[in-house]
Amino acid sequence: MEDLRIEGHIWLETPKGLKIGRGRALLLEFIEKTGSIAAAARSTNISYRKAWGMVQEMNQFAPLPLVIKNVGGREGGGTFLTKEGKSLLVKFRKINQEFNQFKDKNAN
Repeated sequence: MEDLRIEGHIWLETPKGLKIGRGRALLLEFIEKTGSIAAAARSTNISYRKAWGMVQEMNQFAPLPLVIKNVGGREGGGTFLTKEGKSLLVKFRKINQEFNQFKDKNAN
C-alpha cells in the first residue's frame, strides 16, 4: 500500500453557529496585535468589508461579544478582543497545535 498521510485543518463550531478556523483566528490575532479591523484585514489580505462581516458574524453567534470596536473620540478609536475573544483564541491555538502534532506524529 502506498504511503498515507493525514491532512486537514481544524475549526471550532458552537451549537449557536459560531465558527472559528485558521482564517478567523488569524484575523482575531491581528486585531489583537494592531487594534484595528482595517489593519488586520490588510495583514490577512482580505477586504475590510469581509473582515468586518466576519467580526459581526462571530459576535452575533458568540454568547458574548468577541470583538469590540470603539469609535473615535478624545482617546481615539480602536478595536480590541474581549476576555471571551482572547479565551476563544487561546483555545483554538491549543487545539490547532494538538492537531498539528497529531498529524506530524502520524505522518508516514
